[in-house]
This record gives sequence, C-alpha cells and structure tokens, in this order.
Amino acid sequence: MKKQLLAIAGAGLIFCANTSFAKSTIGGIIFTNSFYESNDIGNTTLDRTVVDLANNSRLRVRWTNEDNVGMYIETGMGDSVAIRHAFGTWDINEQWQILAGQTSTPFAPLNPDVAMVNNSGQSVGNVSPGRQSQVRFTYRLQNRKGAFAFAFLDPNTGDTLVDNTNTQNNFRTPIGIKSSVFPRIDVGGAYRTFNWQLFPGAFVHHQTYDQVSSNVVDDKLTIWGASLGLRRGFGSWVIAAEYGIGENWGNTEMSQRGSPAGNNAGAIVFANSNGSLGIADSTNQNYWIDLGYRFTAGQSQGIIHFIAGQSTSEVDDLGDDYSSSMLGISAPIDLPWIARGFRIRPEIFYFDNGSDNVISFADASNPAIRNVIEIDSGSRTIIGVQLQYTF
Repeated sequence: MKKQLLAIAGAGLIFCANTSFAKSTIGGIIFTNSFYESNDIGNTTLDRTVVDLANNSRLRVRWTNEDNVGMYIETGMGDSVAIRHAFGTWDINEQWQILAGQTSTPFAPLNPDVAMVNNSGQSVGNVSPGRQSQVRFTYRLQNRKGAFAFAFLDPNTGDTLVDNTNTQNNFRTPIGIKSSVFPRIDVGGAYRTFNWQLFPGAFVHHQTYDQVSSNVVDDKLTIWGASLGLRRGFGSWVIAAEYGIGENWGNTEMSQRGSPAGNNAGAIVFANSNGSLGIADSTNQNYWIDLGYRFTAGQSQGIIHFIAGQSTSEVDDLGDDYSSSMLGISAPIDLPWIARGFRIRPEIFYFDNGSDNVISFADASNPAIRNVIEIDSGSRTIIGVQLQYTF
C-alpha cells in the first residue's frame, strides 16, 4: 500500500510539474441572428423574418507549452460543423515564428464590422482571402512596431476554367486537368507609424492545366492581388479601411461568394473568330470604410459603426461588368458591469447587387459571336438584432 501511495504521489507531482509550464484555454461564442429582410429581385419583392443560429458560432481551444509551441483549434457550428481554424505555432525566438495549418492568410487581414448578412462584408467590399491551409513564417519588428509574414498556400483551389462553347446536358467541360507546380504565395505586414496602423499585402498564384485540347491557346493563368489597409483612433472615433485590386480572384481560394460581383470574379474562356479558345482575365476591385464612434451610457458601452463598401468584377475583353455594394450601421453593445460576456448588436444594412450589371454570352449558332445584356440584379435590406454570448 505504501508503495502504491508513493507511486500515485509521484505521478501527481510529475503531472503538476508538466501542467505548471503549459497553458490551455477553452471558450466559445454563440451568435443568434434575428432580423426582417426585404429582397427586391426585379419584378418581385419578397419579405420575411429570420431567427437563426449563425453559422459562425464557434467552439475554440488554445494550448501552449514551456517551449513556446502552441496549438489553436476553432470549430464553426450552425447548419453544419466545420473547421474554421486549426494550426500550430512555434515561437523560435522573439522575432521569428513558424505556423502550419488552416487559418487566415497574411494578405488583406482587416474586416469591416458587419455581422448578420454578408458577414464581414463578404462579396460586397471585403478583400478577404478566407481561411486556408498554409505554412507561414512571421518576423516581428523590435519595439512593437509591427510584423511581416509570408506564407505558402495550396495552389489547387478555386474555380476550374471551363470551355463555355462545349456544353453537353448543361455540363461545361474543363479545358484540362488543373495541376499547379508552385504554391500560391501570400505576403503581408502590419506597421505602426504616426499613430496609424498600416497593413500592406499581396499574393500571386500561377495556375496550370495539363492535357488541354489543341484549340486552347493558353494552358496557364496568373492570379494576383494587392491590398492596403489602415486603422487609427481619434479620441472617441476610430477609422478602418481597406482597398484591394487584382485579377481572376474566382480562380483561387477567396471569400468572395454571395453577390454577382463575387460569384463572377474569375476568368472566362471564350471562342476566337478562328475557332481557338482564349482566356479573358477578370479585373477585381474591393474596398470598404468603417467609421466607428465609441460610447458609454449607464451600464452599457459600445461602438456605432458606419460602413460602406463595394466589390466589382470586370472582363474588359468581353464587356462583362458586375458591381455589388453595402451601406449600413452596426452597433455592438456590451454590458460589462451587469452581464459580462453578453452582447447585443442592432444592425441595418442595404445591399445593392447591381442595377446595371452587364453579362456577355456566346451566340448559340456561332460561339465566336458574343452578345451582351444589361440586367438589374436587385437589392436586399435587413433590419434586426444579433445576440452574442462569449465565454
């Protein structure tokens, strides 16, 4: 018995010694959206009320040990369960860190404060590249001036180029097998100067296709983007903004889905007059501005965000032109002295999907002839409140 007690005591000491150097936290957020929306879809207006658990509700776990090795896992919960973040880090020293796993990339790191619909301004102004698998190296500047990072990402993502002139049973045939040799490269930085925070970024992705047919004039596609974000506070006011420009964002992994401009952000394969197939690049621009006013009233404190943004995708060679925008107010309000962890967020937003989008399409009798039409893609207005519980 004495030996057993000594063994148990020894194991307990070893466990305490190990856990004394390690740190772990577990938490989560529940978002519930409740809003009225009015959808104008041309000749018809559809109105409805929504009460729904938001898909970005999450459970998260963080762990670090005495060797500065850490892990973070965040699972999204809503209509389905999916991994949002899952990565490990090693802080090699005070300057360098290596990260591997799935998370946001160094490119275009800022987000406008939009919560319930088109979350974070997705497809209506936000430049966000989304959360992707990567290997990333970060260098921190001294005196907390900022940091710079570069990451290697999977290049085999995004929409595949298809032959729009070869349609069988409404199925468009890919021009070839997508197989990229070099990874996508994302770079980004955060730098503080004169009370401003600056966030420059860029990425490049060279996509290749194997086994293409002889009438395809090119088997390569270049996808790129550049962005600049900024943020600063002026007393009770805070401003944040980001601008991004690039080409063919639909053919790589980006958080652009959800609007005509975002859904049509990729290159288009078209027929030349000689019967060969060419590739027309899509030019993409996204920008947003978020002006916030911080306040304290009674037992509450919060910030009122005034937000505007726009996404555009244009294919100049074919005449395609899509525009989608947002304008609205979001006001997260906390009750830190009476209900810590509870937040209420009133929101009102107007999302314009584009009243004069221009779409090109091949003539049925002669694919080399392209016609264009102008359409009104409608709009969406939402008014409601999001309830948030954070632990």
